Order: sequence, then C-alpha cells, then structure tokens
Amino acid sequence: MQQQQPGSNFNPYAPPTADIDQGLQQQQGEYVLAERGTRLGAVLIDALLAVAAAAPAGLILGFMVYNSRGSMSFGDAELMVYGLIGVMALMVLAFMIYQWVLIATTGQSIAKRWLGIKIVRLDGSPVGFVNGVILRSWVVGAMSNIPVLGMIVGIVNPLMIFGEERRCLHDHIAGTRVIVAPRA
Repeated sequence: MQQQQPGSNFNPYAPPTADIDQGLQQQQGEYVLAERGTRLGAVLIDALLAVAAAAPAGLILGFMVYNSRGSMSFGDAELMVYGLIGVMALMVLAFMIYQWVLIATTGQSIAKRWLGIKIVRLDGSPVGFVNGVILRSWVVGAMSNIPVLGMIVGIVNPLMIFGEERRCLHDHIAGTRVIVAPRA
C-alpha cells in the first residue's frame, strides 16, 4: 500500500481532516491577526452606529427648523437649535460610553463583535479600560487635536496597519493587537 503524497489525487476513502492549527495557535498564546479589511469595516460600522445614535435628535432639529421658518424669533430658534444639538451630543456620548464599556469588558465594540474580531494585549490577556479605551482612543484623540502633530498622527495611525504586525499607531501606544475572536 502506498502513502498518499501531498498534492496527489484526492482519496474519497480517506478519513476526514480538519484545520486544527488555529486552535493550537491560540492555546500556545499565538493568535490569528484580524484582516485589515475587517478592521476597516468595524471602524466604519461603529462610526455609522454613532451617527445613527444622533439621528433622531438631528431629524427633529431639521423638521423643527424647516417648519418654523419665519414664525419664531431669532432667540427662540437659536435656543431650540442649541438644545437639540446638545441632545445629539448626549446621544453620541451615551453610545460612546456603551462602546467603551464593551471594549473594556470584552475587548470588542459592537461592530468588532459582529465581525468576529477582538482587541487583546500583546500577551493575549484582556485589554481592560486603560489599554482598551484610554491609551487606544483617548491618547490618540488628544494627539489628533494638536496642530501639525494631529495631521501627522491622522496619517500615520491608519498607515501603520500595513506593517507585518498589522498594528496601527494606537495599537503600539496601548500595547494591543486585534485578532480573530475565538468562536464560543
């Protein structure tokens, strides 16, 4: 009886095989890195969800401004606009707080969960609030508001994902990486 060589013809009578490499890698502390496109998709979905959080107040604002043209004094209209803008800001802030809690506790935002990826520290441990939120989001956000440096950070941060480790600037600052989430 001959041994089947790799690349030879398919044997329908051979026992079934499974790709167990991913499970072995995760047991050894090595993880499958998330694809760049999946990470981009998660960022875009999370941004759309933040816009959706503000949409109800934004629609009310639009309808009220459209319907009140000429019938309100300038002070009343200005007060109404500022009030609804404040409501929109509160809705987005509430959504962001929810996202930060998810990241700190599970390593996943809503979109990351939907797309099956998660944030972990370099040693594979959970990110927590400091690494997952403060260092990954707030530090880079603060740096982005500094003139000139903000422009550089805005360009360098996403471009660093094209490195071999697929880690953006915020991943390097926080000591994190984004991996394919193990299926439960």
